[in-house]
Amino acid sequence: MHCIIPAAGKGTRMRPLTWSNPKPLIPVAGQPMLAHVIDSLLEADVDHITLIVGYLGDVIVSWAKTAYPNIKVDFAVQEVADGLASAVLLAERFVSDTPTMIVLGDTLFSADLSVLRGEPRNMIVTSPVDDPSRFGVVIMDGSCVVKLVEKPSEPISNLAIVGVYYFASGRTLMSYCRELKDKNIKTRGEYQLTDAMQLMLENNEPFGILDIDGWYDCGKPETLLETNRELLDKTGSSGHPVLDNSVVIDPCFFGEGTVLRNSIVGPWFSGGAGVLIENSRISNTIAGSDSVFKHVNLTETVAGERSIVQGSPSRMYIGDDSVTET
Repeated sequence: MHCIIPAAGKGTRMRPLTWSNPKPLIPVAGQPMLAHVIDSLLEADVDHITLIVGYLGDVIVSWAKTAYPNIKVDFAVQEVADGLASAVLLAERFVSDTPTMIVLGDTLFSADLSVLRGEPRNMIVTSPVDDPSRFGVVIMDGSCVVKLVEKPSEPISNLAIVGVYYFASGRTLMSYCRELKDKNIKTRGEYQLTDAMQLMLENNEPFGILDIDGWYDCGKPETLLETNRELLDKTGSSGHPVLDNSVVIDPCFFGEGTVLRNSIVGPWFSGGAGVLIENSRISNTIAGSDSVFKHVNLTETVAGERSIVQGSPSRMYIGDDSVTET
């Protein structure tokens, strides 16, 4: 199956982490966000991925080809941020008249996608939310989808579209995205995929819905840490750090070559390879590869790769190659 993954955003709410690293590659619970996404897609027999990239797009494409050598990976570049339907349409030359999925590159979710194999209908993955005005929503009549609305101003439904879509025909999807642009149909100044799907409904292209087990927010550092906690609680600890007079409080993820000296680490610590922690107490933290922590009592922190943190900080968000000392 083919999957289109829009991943062109700059991730401004995640700065400074995204100054040198594209948002889909920021780690959470031991893996880049995009790895969590692609691993979920394998359940649906996805063997072809088209990445829609922009900011630091070459880094994303290179990573995907290296990390998933058995999956065909191609890409298109989104020059103008003018909506999700427009982004999807950039993959038109790669699609065929076969099932095609769309999954946002920073949408972490838990769902059984194996049920999509051979599914004859278009499908939308949904979840109830408290504030539907932030999302595209689905209006149901019994088990039938009857209307799709992008970010409604009135509370017409609490069933949000979570950013995971399945289309029985990739070419049919593209024809409706093309129609939006040809007719200049926009919502809030952008070409919305929700509007393209509404056109499909109006032309007797039915949709079903697929429930989701978990939907995880990675939109800003504080919610990234929350997702890190939830995923670690779900998957448990992983990795085997070198322990020198140190204690690990589960759950944690440790990359290869991690060393703990005279420290207490966890719960909810997730670190890349080569992390060194000395004389410290660290919990609820995401640490990039080759980062160093000495003489700190640290929590609710996200630190980029090769960061050095020493002294008295207790909470921070820092990007790659940062140094904080007191």
